[in-house]
Parts: sequence; C-alpha cells; structure tokens
Amino acid sequence: MSEKPREEFDYSLLMKRMAKYRFNIKSLAAEIGMDRGSLGSKLKNQTRFNQSQIANIAGVLDLKTKEIPAYFFTKNVEKNSQIVRIKKG
Repeated sequence: MSEKPREEFDYSLLMKRMAKYRFNIKSLAAEIGMDRGSLGSKLKNQTRFNQSQIANIAGVLDLKTKEIPAYFFTKNVEKNSQIVRIKKG
C-alpha cells in the first residue's frame, strides 16, 4: 500500500465542476475509464493524478489548459483558527 502524499490538494473546485456537468465520482470514473475507487482515492489525496488522467478529466469537464492548475494543483491550507476576545472596558 502506498503512503499518503505529503502535500494535499484542494479538489473542491473540481468537485463543483463535476456537479455542474452532472458527474459524480462513479460516473466520471466510468467516462474516463478509471475505477471508481481509484478516482475516489485521488480526490481524497490518498494517491496522485497522473498527466493523462488530468487531461482526460479536463476534456470531459471542458477545462481550458489555463484553468487546470486551479482545479488540480491548489494546495490545501490547514485551517487553524483562534478566537480572539476583546474586553471592553
């Protein structure tokens, strides 16, 4: 079993585009000739997309070449928040 990649990517924009084109993981995987579990693991950052998979998905979802980085290479930023309370007085 392969290790989880160190960097994680945010695929939320890709998931929104899938929904816009009426694809779920199962239907998009079938459309590009990929196993549903394999696509799911890539969207969960367990494995990486390769170039041909990115190209196939971009074609199906009508992504322009210049749009690809936003859909596939936006890094997840850990969301640590602190609550700051200001005393009035």
